[in-house]
Amino acid sequence: MDKLGVDLPLLISQIVNFCLLAFLLNTFLYKPVLNALQARSERIRESLDNAEKVKQQLARVDADYEAKLQEARREGQTIISQAQERARAQEAELLVVARNNAAKIEEEARGKVEQERQQVLRGLQGQLASLVTETASNVLGRELQTKGHDELINKSIDQLGRLN
Repeated sequence: MDKLGVDLPLLISQIVNFCLLAFLLNTFLYKPVLNALQARSERIRESLDNAEKVKQQLARVDADYEAKLQEARREGQTIISQAQERARAQEAELLVVARNNAAKIEEEARGKVEQERQQVLRGLQGQLASLVTETASNVLGRELQTKGHDELINKSIDQLGRLN
């Protein structure tokens, strides 16, 4: 091999050095770099998987939120409807009570008016009887006797009662 210009011990030492360098690079550089790249790609894949899971979970949470929101709206409408019904019922009850109170007050007022009317009529009848007696006394020029006086008063009262 000398004829070719190759020094055999140098070639063997270079082959041994190359193999040793390849072994050392493979052991200390290539495998750790490959392991680091694999670990990184594994972390990226896990992150993507986690991101997909989070996305799905977010979609479920969003759907649950929308469902609960719709349910809350329905419940709110139900509560509002019930409150309106109760308000209408209370309004009707209050109207009935107010009408009953008004009717009672009106009835009491009518009773009082009738009592006052009767009292005024009795007072007027008494005054009228006195006036009739006085007028009759003046006309006759004498005072009526007690018995005649009472009869005259009763007749006058009866006549006034028939006029009313």
